[in-house]
Amino acid sequence: MGVLAALSLTVAGGLVTALPSTGAEREQSYIVVLKDGVVDAGTAAAAQQGSYGLTVSTVYRDAVSGYAAKMTPSVAARLAADPGVDFITVAREFQKPKDPAPSTQVAPLWWLRIGGTPPEDRHHKSSDAVDVNVAVIDSGIDGTHPDLNVRGGIDCSTGSPAEVTPTDKVGHGTFVAGVIGAKDNKRGVIGTAPGTPLWSVRVVNDSDVITEEMLICAIDWVTATRKDKDPDNDIEVANISIGGPGTETANCGKGTDPMHYAICRSVKAGVAYAVAAGNSGQDIAGFVPATYDEVLTATAMADFDGKPDGLAAPVCGPEDWTEIGQLDDRPAFFSNFASKSKDKAHTVAGPGVCITSTSIAPEGYAVAHGTSFASPVVAGSLALCISEGECEGSGKEVMSQFMDLTAAYNKKHRDFGFEGDPLRPMDGQYYGYLAQIAKY
Repeated sequence: MGVLAALSLTVAGGLVTALPSTGAEREQSYIVVLKDGVVDAGTAAAAQQGSYGLTVSTVYRDAVSGYAAKMTPSVAARLAADPGVDFITVAREFQKPKDPAPSTQVAPLWWLRIGGTPPEDRHHKSSDAVDVNVAVIDSGIDGTHPDLNVRGGIDCSTGSPAEVTPTDKVGHGTFVAGVIGAKDNKRGVIGTAPGTPLWSVRVVNDSDVITEEMLICAIDWVTATRKDKDPDNDIEVANISIGGPGTETANCGKGTDPMHYAICRSVKAGVAYAVAAGNSGQDIAGFVPATYDEVLTATAMADFDGKPDGLAAPVCGPEDWTEIGQLDDRPAFFSNFASKSKDKAHTVAGPGVCITSTSIAPEGYAVAHGTSFASPVVAGSLALCISEGECEGSGKEVMSQFMDLTAAYNKKHRDFGFEGDPLRPMDGQYYGYLAQIAKY
């Protein structure tokens, strides 16, 4: 999540129980997860809408079987006892991301820091050498940006059909997309996996709100690409630079956390997830989806010269980071971290300070900071790993292989990392090994 583009969870959800009625009740948004034996979620949703007087807004069929609907708490309590319902939770709400600040700086020092080499010497010679579908679950992507290979997508903020030419009114998703896959075309910037196909999955509505309903719609759509008859749209990697307060839930969230439940089933279908750790300088154990064991969680480190020597002045354009105590090749001062062994197992670092990428601003490019932009470094590196055949199998297997390869590279090239990585640890704060692209 970006320092200039923070996303935070504001309303917690929980298992529905019987609630006493006190006068006229107000409708709320709920996520209804149906039992596995229910044949068709749409048919069940229509039947329950008629029986209980609720209003269905979105139906889920792939990552989870269920739907989102508005209803009163008393209706939710009665519905929870329906034999076809597994569990119900109040739908959580997220805040919109802010625009990255425009800048004329376009040198991708962060790309050099993770092992990138000049285009004429690179292993990948063309902008379309990487062909791994990556979904950007965010504010959308500017489908007309010349530096991005945008194949299509869906607008989960409105429930509209797949977008032929996606749009992005906020800019956060376009920035993330560039970090993942800006083309190697001798202009602008170069992404982690240059030219890889990008799919826009918009989860910000016209009121600048992100709801859990939209996020589950996004995860469901991504999962559906793995199950349909079109192999060309199969999403292999998904990036989520969104998150907020929450904790790990047992049994993949079954019965308590529908977003966790959806991600688990999506991973089982073959999707690998990279998510942002968060920007509050706290333990990821208190943030979702960062604390979920089934994702790769990206912390942010600071680099100001594209080199691993730690000698650069902490200056990014007009910003002097000395005043806030930030040093070169150190964890970003704002980055969340892991402390529990289970969280350490899926935590990895990426550059997240002074990141240059694609923008919806007139200049076409911008600079921003945050774990929002460390996460797409991990997503892009995952795509490269898959493209080169180094990571293969299920979503879980791909992520496990990626973590093993990342650790092995850092251990072999001990000067590659940063102060705060597992080879140079900080007490109580684990940031993970630095993602790399040199091996691929």
